[in-house]
Amino acid sequence: MTPRCLPLYLRIFALIIASYPFIGLAQTEFRYIDDQYGDSVSGAIPTYEPSGGWANGSICTGCAIRPDAKQAFLGSWHDSTYDPSDKRPRTVQFNFTGTSLDVFCIIPNLSNNIVTTTYNLTFNLDNQTLLQTFEHESDDTNIFLYNYSVLSLSSLAPVHHTFTMLMATGENSSNTLQFDYAQYT
Repeated sequence: MTPRCLPLYLRIFALIIASYPFIGLAQTEFRYIDDQYGDSVSGAIPTYEPSGGWANGSICTGCAIRPDAKQAFLGSWHDSTYDPSDKRPRTVQFNFTGTSLDVFCIIPNLSNNIVTTTYNLTFNLDNQTLLQTFEHESDDTNIFLYNYSVLSLSSLAPVHHTFTMLMATGENSSNTLQFDYAQYT
């Protein structure tokens, strides 16, 4: 069948496809903020407060929670445990410019009652507390969950943002955090 013999609607369709080969193929560029190596674009490293309250989990010899470094993004994570006797809250803060943000942690599900594995997180974006929170209690399976999204935001204004993740504080708020990385667009 020659092109002249094709029905009109097929010729029009073929003309549209040939004229616009990239319709619908817009690509989203994902950028990453690693706990240790920082932003894949700017190189800026997240800030951990208080500075003495965090450890690089992949090389920490005194950390009770020991995920597999091969499963972590770029082989590292930052580890902290908050105890009610601590004077300052534990936070992770970083900046990014984008319209979406996903934050990933390693979730421990240890059956050891001596080690704190509870997650209780709140989040701030541009100095505003977000309604979203993240809580997790161990299911005692002794299985780590890697690349686990604790927060997902979309439809953000395409401007410079400051993000802060906070561990809950208070009398009965022992909790842990293994921050792995964030992804933004």
